[in-house]
Amino acid sequence: MTAFVYESERYVPEGIQILGVSVQPAEEARKLRDRVTRDCQEDRPYIRLDPYPLRLLSDPQGELIRAVGAGDEGHWSGFVANPVTFVVDPEGKVQWCYRSHTASDRPSPVALAKTAVTIAQGQEPSGQ
Repeated sequence: MTAFVYESERYVPEGIQILGVSVQPAEEARKLRDRVTRDCQEDRPYIRLDPYPLRLLSDPQGELIRAVGAGDEGHWSGFVANPVTFVVDPEGKVQWCYRSHTASDRPSPVALAKTAVTIAQGQEPSGQ
């Protein structure tokens, strides 16, 4: 996440939103955002963080994650949810979705930025 925030100002066009979804409680997402913010302020204080370049959505029951097929209902420990990332156009329409295959799987910052630019240019992004 930190790497994406570092690159977002250079690569994410105005009006494009990046949404990350996980089953972590909202408080855990806030802690992550605070840590990334501190890292940015210490390492690259010139990066604009308002508005924040990435929105973190909390889905503790996994409803959205189930709806997009990023969960494993048959896991031996119960439901396992993998993170999901959306790119949303200026009109608020989801144009791209990255469904993670594991808890640590995320789209690369470069791939995410290229997708955002493609959407901003009115082109069809390549799917996952």
